[in-house]
Amino acid sequence: MSTSSSSNSEINIDHKSDTLRGQQHLPVAVTNSLPKVGPKNHIPRSEISKRKWASEECYIGEKRQRATNQINLLTHLQQQEGPSSIQHHLRPPLPPLPPPTATLVSPAEQLYHQQLAMMNACTRFSDNYDVKEELGKGAFSVVRRCVHKTSGQEFAAKIINTKKLSARDFQKLEREARICRKLQHPNIVRLHESIQEESFHYLVFDLVTGGELFEDIVAREFYSEADASHCIQQILESIAYCHSNGIVHRDLKPENLLLASKAKGAAVKLADFGLAIEVNDSEAWHGFAGTPGYLSPEVLKKDPYSKPVDIWACGVILYILLVGYPPFWDEDQHRLYAQIKAGAYDYPSPEWDTVTPEAKSLIDSMLTVNPKKRITADQALKVPWICNRERVASAIHRQDTVDCLKKFNARRKLKAAISAVKMVTRMSGVLRTSDSTGSVASNGSTTHDASQIAGTSSQPTSPAAEGAILTTMIATRNLSSKF
Repeated sequence: MSTSSSSNSEINIDHKSDTLRGQQHLPVAVTNSLPKVGPKNHIPRSEISKRKWASEECYIGEKRQRATNQINLLTHLQQQEGPSSIQHHLRPPLPPLPPPTATLVSPAEQLYHQQLAMMNACTRFSDNYDVKEELGKGAFSVVRRCVHKTSGQEFAAKIINTKKLSARDFQKLEREARICRKLQHPNIVRLHESIQEESFHYLVFDLVTGGELFEDIVAREFYSEADASHCIQQILESIAYCHSNGIVHRDLKPENLLLASKAKGAAVKLADFGLAIEVNDSEAWHGFAGTPGYLSPEVLKKDPYSKPVDIWACGVILYILLVGYPPFWDEDQHRLYAQIKAGAYDYPSPEWDTVTPEAKSLIDSMLTVNPKKRITADQALKVPWICNRERVASAIHRQDTVDCLKKFNARRKLKAAISAVKMVTRMSGVLRTSDSTGSVASNGSTTHDASQIAGTSSQPTSPAAEGAILTTMIATRNLSSKF
């Protein structure tokens, strides 16, 4: 007998797995209506085919009806309320996949590159400014004079090479820009614009052309205690403003006290907020930062600290403004720190004999070892020696102070030049001997990766580094000849 299948032939389902395979494409209603089969059950092939076809026809018909109803609904809405009314009834398109990016090693870099994504919508630095001569140079940045193309106004642009920055440096850059944007005061160098581009970050500041305050003092024909009072008043006003906005500068020193112009009576401007931090009213340990001779006792003791650290530095600066040398001094840094922690200073004769008691009293209130008992900036501004200087402060010319200040200026510049030579030489040695990263301390405050400071990978000293060493050595020799 022939075994070929026909419409009336039967199939024998001998295994449960075959039964499941036969039912897996059928709707639930049809599957439940089928008889339970086992090894001895026989179902006609034609019956299965008929039931399967009927269920599929029913399913397709239902889908067709739902689609028709949806089309009719959308057509009605479009006719009644316009094309925009149907947008929320439609499934929104999937967002495009983001372009592939390099792996980000830190949240700070991730934030920075997210901000770079908005670059196309922002103005580029070269669209608004013409770049002029170099004014100064740092490890990761250069400062250049720039001119606004529309207004013709001059500014100082700090141009940071972001390719050389570490994750920590990204955080410091973002913090400095954020703090500077907050501060708008006549005695603070103002940040006008912050522009990010692919490889560089531009900070556009006031152009201050008067140079350092201490250099201007030694060039004056007349300098008195009243002039010192006027200088410290402007410094205290800038600090009081910072503190009222929750900012601690942490690096008050002569190098960061500039004059707006060469004109007589030009305003004193506080600069360089690279070490500044945002604080609240409570004290906390914010790290070891600053310049040795101006560090407060609480920082050296690694105690929690806050705004009073700036007042201590103001006390050191006022002491120098009055006699031309600092209250704490020792070639050995450990002995220097011991003096500061003990608050060990005095008023030696004869230079202090002509200084008024009110000036000494203000210094004492600033150089109080206990920060909780130290005077605040607002309180210092109300002291008669400052607010009534015409009546209280001495108007006698202080030639001895000017002479001492000349030596002090030369000494600190010589020390800075020697430190720069040591740092560049040390970096060159690191780059020459190892591919691994190292650290170089700067004034006991901040630490940078040596290869990042040099801006190169590990290799022999570059011509730029050799030029920096030569330039610094010449500056050192010129300063040494003054003694």
